[in-house]
Amino acid sequence: MISIGKPARGTAAGGLFSYPQITEKRRKRTAFLLFAHTADMDRLKKAWRWGKRAFAALSARKYTTVAGTLSFFLIMSLVPLSFWLVLLFGNSAFDVERIMALELFGWARELLVYLKNNAVGATEGVSALFLVTTLWSSTNFFYHLRRSGEILYDYRRRKHGWKVRLSAVLLTFGVLAFFAAAGSVLLWVSYLTRSFPKWLFYPVLYSLLLLLGFFAAWMLNAYICPYRCRPGEIVLGSLLTAAAWLIASGAFALSLHFTDRERLYGALTLLILFFLWLYWMMVCFTAGVVFNRHRMNLRNLEHKTL
Repeated sequence: MISIGKPARGTAAGGLFSYPQITEKRRKRTAFLLFAHTADMDRLKKAWRWGKRAFAALSARKYTTVAGTLSFFLIMSLVPLSFWLVLLFGNSAFDVERIMALELFGWARELLVYLKNNAVGATEGVSALFLVTTLWSSTNFFYHLRRSGEILYDYRRRKHGWKVRLSAVLLTFGVLAFFAAAGSVLLWVSYLTRSFPKWLFYPVLYSLLLLLGFFAAWMLNAYICPYRCRPGEIVLGSLLTAAAWLIASGAFALSLHFTDRERLYGALTLLILFFLWLYWMMVCFTAGVVFNRHRMNLRNLEHKTL
């Protein structure tokens, strides 16, 4: 026989929790989970839509094509720029050992040494014609940088070529002075932190590299814009560019540890890798320029004189 009596303590009918209480708690918990899931999905959808709009804006400006063009002219101007850097500021302005302290660029050591040695050798007994031609070649990158800015900003006003060339000459000397100053800062910080443990040395060094990259990106963003913009209007895009440069360089250096590119490129491996690295740096830069362009109100900005 089965006797029917009072339910035991803790059971559904007469215990600590009754059926209505359990149902209500489950309902609240289910509602909370559904709300959290819906909120997460909304955030994901917003992020997806933002990413699609950003990629559409970049594609509309042909940023990878512009980056490839800038990479070509940077390669053509790199050796003359190295020559003028050594000529104006001496060998210490192009100290390969300082650059090699950053493991991100250790793979390019042979190429950097080659550029420095040729730049030092070219400064001996130079003629006036040689100075003029190398200066002209040095400015080609910055000249086409401004012209690329007219494409990225959809600038329709005609600009005289000699004015753009003059602005490129002025920026060339400004960039050379910046690199000389940046090299001195790196040397000074490396000297002060030489006794630091690695877990502290590398964060300090790469934080400094991020800061220097930001100032370089800000300088180039200010120049490439064909309008007179306020400094604060290009800060965010310059910061994103500097961070992208650092991340892309780290990813590039890391990928070289797990791949054997010599099987594919042979004796040209180092040169091709350097060209690829420059291209990715220009992709990061043009993406930052497009980002700044979409944050500006171009109607209220004045045109640059140079």
